[in-house]
Amino acid sequence: MTISNKSFTRFLNSIIYENNKLLIGISGGIDSMVLFDLCSKNIPKNQLHGIHVNHNLTHQAHDYEIFVKNKFIEKNIPLTIKSEIRNSVKGESMEMWGRRIRYENYFKTLYDLKFDYAITAHHADDNIETILMNIQQGCSIKGLRGIVPKNRQIIRPMLNYKKSDINYYAKKNNIDFIHDISNDDISIKRNYVRKCIVPKLIEKDSLIVNKFSNISQKSQNAILKEKVLMRFLAMKITKSKNDNFNLNDSDVSELNIYFKIRLIKEIIGESDISWRRHKYNLIKHFIVKSKTGSKLEINKSWIILRDRSKWILSYNRAKKSKIDIDRFGYHHINDNIISFKKTDKQNFQSDLNIELIDFDKIKNKSIQIRNWMKGDKFQPLGMRGSKKVSDYLIDTKVDCFNKEKQLVVTADDEIIWLCGQRLSDKVRVTNETINLMELSIYK
Repeated sequence: MTISNKSFTRFLNSIIYENNKLLIGISGGIDSMVLFDLCSKNIPKNQLHGIHVNHNLTHQAHDYEIFVKNKFIEKNIPLTIKSEIRNSVKGESMEMWGRRIRYENYFKTLYDLKFDYAITAHHADDNIETILMNIQQGCSIKGLRGIVPKNRQIIRPMLNYKKSDINYYAKKNNIDFIHDISNDDISIKRNYVRKCIVPKLIEKDSLIVNKFSNISQKSQNAILKEKVLMRFLAMKITKSKNDNFNLNDSDVSELNIYFKIRLIKEIIGESDISWRRHKYNLIKHFIVKSKTGSKLEINKSWIILRDRSKWILSYNRAKKSKIDIDRFGYHHINDNIISFKKTDKQNFQSDLNIELIDFDKIKNKSIQIRNWMKGDKFQPLGMRGSKKVSDYLIDTKVDCFNKEKQLVVTADDEIIWLCGQRLSDKVRVTNETINLMELSIYK
């Protein structure tokens, strides 16, 4: 497909809304610079922001950073630069680290800017590389899906374009770019596939990229149908009084082992998360071989128990009942992200998930996030006396399920925020407030 402004905007608008704000991931290579050119020509500048992650892995890394910085200055588009130093993690290759650190920075910057999506320059040739690597690892149908155009907050509007299309566009439009020498190292698996395998396939069959794109699309459609089925089955699973999920043998007897595992993933909220083969095989073995009374920890939050005629999925709250905060920033607890961010704007909102407090009233205090406990009290904003948290939750008609998951933020063990519900009067902003802090909670 020939790259044009029309085809680019048509595909982009098919996966997001026209007024969405986009964070452009820029390395400085030809793919990302073509993406940058298309975005700058077809999207209002006030909806764009760039991000360049400097991994500091080569001597040229600083030069790449300066190159990208100058290109954004030329277009008068803001840019965030993140500089990283690799910390060795057991079992994590340099490529795995680079990918993880890029996406961590993308998501953090999206959150800081309150932008909608991060946009990357993956194209059809990247997709064939990914599928081939997945096949080599013995993938399921999910591996044949390859790279998808939209995955949560990551979008890839160039997936329909081949590398040859990108090269032609860059030459025709005099796109300036840099060549990352690390991409020439064929000891890296993806580089080997890219430089030694894919060109030979294309040489034998000029339509091979299109054929792999079709495989990817068919797999996406099949996975979507499977997801709808699993969601339907999950909704039929009964939940006990203590919030456990019971998978009766009679209800899942017609499902093979693959679909049983997919159903478990759907129930615990990990249907879109790829499990490593070791974890998949561990759960497979448990389902096939477990005896009554056997337990297996699926993750830090969920345990599966084999009963006489059923499997029981139990949410393990005790694992994450309390978290100490050693610095202000972003903190994950259960399924939530809680943010502490200093601000100079008195931007009061009606959204109960975002609150402004007097920072000086908690400064130098021990800040903690935890689940509320029996006997907890706090002073709701606007009230003179204190009130039991349990009574407050009953008065506001919070259901039993959400009541058990209710979080609080404390300062020196005193509740300052019933998260997403009510702020404490003791940290309210007054006319004497000098320093402000914004608290927010998101799923």
